[in-house]
Amino acid sequence: MKDLQKAWRARNWMKNNEAFLQTWHAYVGNELGLFKSFEKPKTVEEVSHELGVKEDLLQRWVDVGSSINHLRKRTGGRYRTSRKNCGEFLEEGQNGIGALLKELMELHIPTLLSYPLYMKSEERARFNHEEFGGVVAETSTLLEQFSIRRMKKMVREKNVTRIIDLGCGHGGYLRKLAEAFPHIQMVGVDVNKRVIQRAKEESAEYDNIQFIVGDASSWKPEGEKAELILLHNIFHYLEHSERLDLLNHLSTWLAGEGIISVITPIDEAEEGQAFSSAFNSFFTAHSNLHALPSELDIHDMATSAGLSLTAWDPIVKEGGWYAFWLSPEVEYTIENREA
Repeated sequence: MKDLQKAWRARNWMKNNEAFLQTWHAYVGNELGLFKSFEKPKTVEEVSHELGVKEDLLQRWVDVGSSINHLRKRTGGRYRTSRKNCGEFLEEGQNGIGALLKELMELHIPTLLSYPLYMKSEERARFNHEEFGGVVAETSTLLEQFSIRRMKKMVREKNVTRIIDLGCGHGGYLRKLAEAFPHIQMVGVDVNKRVIQRAKEESAEYDNIQFIVGDASSWKPEGEKAELILLHNIFHYLEHSERLDLLNHLSTWLAGEGIISVITPIDEAEEGQAFSSAFNSFFTAHSNLHALPSELDIHDMATSAGLSLTAWDPIVKEGGWYAFWLSPEVEYTIENREA
């Protein structure tokens, strides 16, 4: 009986993790452009010759895709990508799901698989900014789209004339703001030179955006202060003391009734705790990344920096991502955060 119970439990584990096949299949297909190759019905042999990939391995990928409805089998041994289930991989240019898959499969999962090693030794992973900075920039831009409306509303209400974006990535967020506010001066700062180069190339037509290579924790603006500073997905790159130093630093950049926009995943978040805990595990396993702040940590840092915290909102509930404002104006407590 015990052996039968073990077998049933193993079967249930297998069934519960079947969804990972979809993630793996989508990652491989996106990386090699396979979905695009099968946009019109083709045989495995045809695509193998077109892309120069191993036919036997491609056949196995196609078999999986057909079984999970990523691909549709057609007559004559041909297959076609399912537009219903994988249509996003047929679109031209960058697709957000592809960036998320790359970050998950090449960053998160390898690190989490090494967790037993890290737990039993002094060894930790090390995040490579040069190699993966572009991928992280892409996924961060996706997250920021959930807060763009509130940002534009605040820009109008505050009559903002200058914006500084620390950790700007490829500059996608600034470009969206520049489209709505072409007369506002904007500065994007990122530590990754290749990321900044791409930001410059993609923003060449925007005269009001400037991009600079710099470390958010030490870079200082030249000339005018800013009414809006963007601090999005930065805290996990900094130790606790460095976060407080940064907030103290930024408060001196604010002009008039300026405001700091913060987006970050939160530890022990009320929303999306499973994912935020997984993110925290990933960050903590790195020697140059750091544990996420909790809501209480954010409140304490703001108070120590002489800043008030308002508009605390979950923008991606599934991942525990929150957005809020920091300013010298409104009093905040944990109890009245909904006000």
